[in-house]
Amino acid sequence: MSRVSIGALLAMLMATSAFALSAEIDTDGDGMASLAEIQAFYPEVTEELFGEMDTDGDGYVNDEEFLTAVGAELIPDPETDS
Repeated sequence: MSRVSIGALLAMLMATSAFALSAEIDTDGDGMASLAEIQAFYPEVTEELFGEMDTDGDGYVNDEEFLTAVGAELIPDPETDS
């Protein structure tokens, strides 16, 4: 991968991460979203889907897991589909 491609990818990831787990989703401000917080914003999310999103299995979705779920179209992007 060229330096330009890597730079563009990093810039995109940094810009995108600014939108991860907004205060509308992360209502307690701890930087992670519980199942209840996710379901309040995305009522269609089941425990099973939440488990797919929570890739490290800690019971919470962090910014990286959230962005991965949006990228995999498991959930709509809150910036474009809200």
